[in-house]
Amino acid sequence: MPPIHRSRVAFLVVAVVTAALAIAVRLYELQVVEAPALRVRAAQQHLQEREVQGRRGAILDRHGRDLAVSLETGSLYARPARLEDPALAARELASALGVRPREILRALSHDADFVWLYRNLDPDQLRRIRALDLLDRDDDALGIEREATRFYPGGSLAAHVVGFAGVDQAGLSGIERTRDAELQGDPGYELAFRDGLGSGFLEAVKPPSKTHRDVVLSIDAVLQHIVERELDRAMDETGAAAAWAILIDPSTGEILALANRPTPSLDRYRDSRPEEQRDRAALNEYEPGSTFKIVTAAAVLDRGVVTPSRRFDCENGAYRVADRTYTDHHPYGVMTFREIVEHSSNIGTIKAARLLAPRELLDYVRRFGFGSPTGFGLPEIAGRLPDLSSPSPVGPASLAIGYGLTVSGIQMASAFATIANGGVRVPPRIVLGTRDTDGGWHPEQRPRPERVLSARTARVLTEILRGVVEEGTAEKARVEGYAIAGKTGTARKHVTGRGYSRTAYYASFGGFAPADAPRISGLVVLDSPRGSMFYGGQTAAPTFARILEQALPYLRVPPDGDRTVPLPAPPPPKPPRVPLRRHRSPAG
Repeated sequence: MPPIHRSRVAFLVVAVVTAALAIAVRLYELQVVEAPALRVRAAQQHLQEREVQGRRGAILDRHGRDLAVSLETGSLYARPARLEDPALAARELASALGVRPREILRALSHDADFVWLYRNLDPDQLRRIRALDLLDRDDDALGIEREATRFYPGGSLAAHVVGFAGVDQAGLSGIERTRDAELQGDPGYELAFRDGLGSGFLEAVKPPSKTHRDVVLSIDAVLQHIVERELDRAMDETGAAAAWAILIDPSTGEILALANRPTPSLDRYRDSRPEEQRDRAALNEYEPGSTFKIVTAAAVLDRGVVTPSRRFDCENGAYRVADRTYTDHHPYGVMTFREIVEHSSNIGTIKAARLLAPRELLDYVRRFGFGSPTGFGLPEIAGRLPDLSSPSPVGPASLAIGYGLTVSGIQMASAFATIANGGVRVPPRIVLGTRDTDGGWHPEQRPRPERVLSARTARVLTEILRGVVEEGTAEKARVEGYAIAGKTGTARKHVTGRGYSRTAYYASFGGFAPADAPRISGLVVLDSPRGSMFYGGQTAAPTFARILEQALPYLRVPPDGDRTVPLPAPPPPKPPRVPLRRHRSPAG
């Protein structure tokens, strides 16, 4: 072989060996030295652990009807720093979402690592956005994150009870807030894998440590519809500024309906006004006036200082106690205690109450639960009781007729339920229990009943309250076929710094039915009905009657004298669609 060929071969061999050595060295670096770092980079490019939003349980009525549920949706996010042409992306997204491009461009124009563009997209919006090719790029500048949105099938039904959960699923009011820890499950984690072609799969790697639970309420959605519809009618007919109503099963303390007007729609809760969001039935302090006379009557009857037939001189309508004069709506003469309650005489009630020591009357007030929260399951006020330590008789006299203290609607409704339940108070409650993801039932602890009155006193007082409806101030509370027991109230509103109004009143009626075997007890309060029709017997009593006319047949309660066969259940009423009218400031 010529020397020139040997040199070429030698050069080629050296080159091949050198290249092989270089490759070997590089392979060693990649497979041994740099392998850990490369594996991390590969995992970052192809595998990503993502947090999965915890599921939220449903809120159900006592029969399993949905009041609040979570639906899966998606939310659009962006990583503005990775976008090459924010203006183009804004135009295309705006077209898909049906909004103005500048709304989106504003969010895309700053150099942020991550921003939410639109949360909880509806199905049509999701479809249109996915049809764009903006989401298929490798830079992950735009994407859709799976999320859940809260849906309220009833709209405004039981809005103050159910409450509202925000866009992040956190409870903000009502049961959504007070039971947030049980409703909301913890997040889990999943592993997302994507290959070079962009396809991939998800694999759960860490389940949530705490799963969600459904919360079952004592509310009956049908009774709730009835109450809300009749409150709307009462607002329309009386021009009241606000109203609230509660229905209770007196034997269990379970709240069957709780409604307020005005009220928000849960689908548009963030747009509602504070006065619509307020749960007046539990949070409004008011002086109850004559409905509170049931407590005074219960006390004097239970202590044995008064009998229904005992007679009192009602002073022809004016009675002076210390430096204050108390009056009646009509100038009554001598009446029995039964007639005093039936006609709601202030003077007769005060005279009967003065047969008790002030501390004895206050003791019965506390026994009925006034002055303390009921613990029914939602935020509430405790109310305020008067200080009767002063020797002046004015405080006890005012207390006897429902002034000088403040109560909540829940407390007042519970007082009527106590009489209906034979003198045994069962604290009200609104949650029956929770249900876990395996179907396990976890009942709430039942409240402990407490005897407030003797059974005999409760029976006597019930008969007197029947007379209020049949012969006295609550004739408009009558319901054909059923004996109703109850009490009216018309209380002047106290205006801070100005004393008692001469034009604004709380008109109320509380009662229960059937009187001889109560199945349902409740309270209706109208705040500042307008015009000459402002008395509780004129406004709240007929509202209560219309509620019972529908509620008793729905509960299959036969009319009086026909208790052998229960009534068939009527078809559920349709949800109320009466628009809530806005009224000018109330005039009495």
